[in-house]
Amino acid sequence: MAIRVQTEFTRAGTVRIIYYNYDDDEALADATSVAISIIPPSGTVVVDEVAMNKTATGVYEYYYETTSSVEEGAYQIEVVALDGSYKTIVPSHFTMEAGINE
Repeated sequence: MAIRVQTEFTRAGTVRIIYYNYDDDEALADATSVAISIIPPSGTVVVDEVAMNKTATGVYEYYYETTSSVEEGAYQIEVVALDGSYKTIVPSHFTMEAGINE
C-alpha cells in the first residue's frame, strides 16, 4: 500500500503541514529550532518563519487556517531546521482551490 500525501486543499479549511527531522543515521531527532514560511501565488509571504510545534521526537507540525478569500493556486512552503550550526532547508508546496459553493 502506498502512502498518499495530500497536496490539494479547498479554501476555508485547514492545511496541516508535518515536517520530519532526521539525523545522519536516518533516525528521527530533535532540532534546535524548526520554522516555516508559506508563500501564495502572489509572492507575498503569509507565514514568515513561524516556529512549528513539536509533536514527538523529530516530528513538527503547523496548521495553516484559511478563509474563503485566500488566493487560489500553488503555494510554496519552506521549512528551516537548525541543529547547532547545521541548517537544513526543505521546500514543498500545496494547491488551494475554491470550494464547491463559491
